[in-house]
Amino acid sequence: MMKVVGVFARSAREPIRTTILVKGNQMARITADSATVIDLDREIITEINFNQKTYSVVTFAQMVEAMAALSKKAAQQSGTTEVNFKAAVQETGQTREISGLPAREVILTLTMEGTDRRSGSTGTIKVTSDMWLARDVPGYQEVKAFNQRLAEKLAWTPGGGAFFQGRSDMAKAFANLQREAAKLEGLPLLQTITMSGSGEGQSGQAEAPAPQQESARPSIGGALGRLGGLGGLGRRKKEETPKQETPPSAAAAQANLLEITTEMSGFSISPVDAAKFVAPAGFRQVESELLKSMK
Repeated sequence: MMKVVGVFARSAREPIRTTILVKGNQMARITADSATVIDLDREIITEINFNQKTYSVVTFAQMVEAMAALSKKAAQQSGTTEVNFKAAVQETGQTREISGLPAREVILTLTMEGTDRRSGSTGTIKVTSDMWLARDVPGYQEVKAFNQRLAEKLAWTPGGGAFFQGRSDMAKAFANLQREAAKLEGLPLLQTITMSGSGEGQSGQAEAPAPQQESARPSIGGALGRLGGLGGLGRRKKEETPKQETPPSAAAAQANLLEITTEMSGFSISPVDAAKFVAPAGFRQVESELLKSMK
């Protein structure tokens, strides 16, 4: 069993305290407003809304089917765009102590380059994750083992899987990411994620894609993507007002879109209450937002 307490920001003004619990084949990610519970034995994902006193359930099979449909739709909509992905991991050699644990610095860089086949316009999004990893974190092996079992259940394999149906570029990118991620050993006690973007049209004007707004409550797809990140403290950088007197250059400059800092603490291997992994009594079951979106 493992318990981790941290905070993750929905916005710069509103940090969210998050607790991650692991007990056998169950994992729960709990905030004041909601919870996501993954049950490997029953192969279901439960989303609980504490404010509305409701919960929804999606099976692993339904999730794979939904993500495959979304991927196919995305492929049809992006037929005029050529996209290349790159991933790289750098061990800086720097070390420090965080929360009493020795940690080493590792930088993971993901780059997406897109070109419009019709206009020739190009754009780049770069995500840099500066992490301080620690190996001997109490309970970390349980979380790692859980994520591995989850990956097996959902058939997450490099270069394949329903998530990238019809998108060979995404499949190659995911395979590359898996190879680089395999080099990461340990849990990120402190992590800073920076997203920057640039674009260049035929007129030479630089365009930076705007960051997506966060939903009011976590989606199931987002919940799976967050399994490796156990809580943290995040802050969005304020958008800078462009200087009117500076003309756009032919080569588009990088613009920071998002910056989040995550810090984890409160590790424990004490017993976990089984009631944390089920919807509270009296809560009403509703249809999943993910399944609604597929209709």
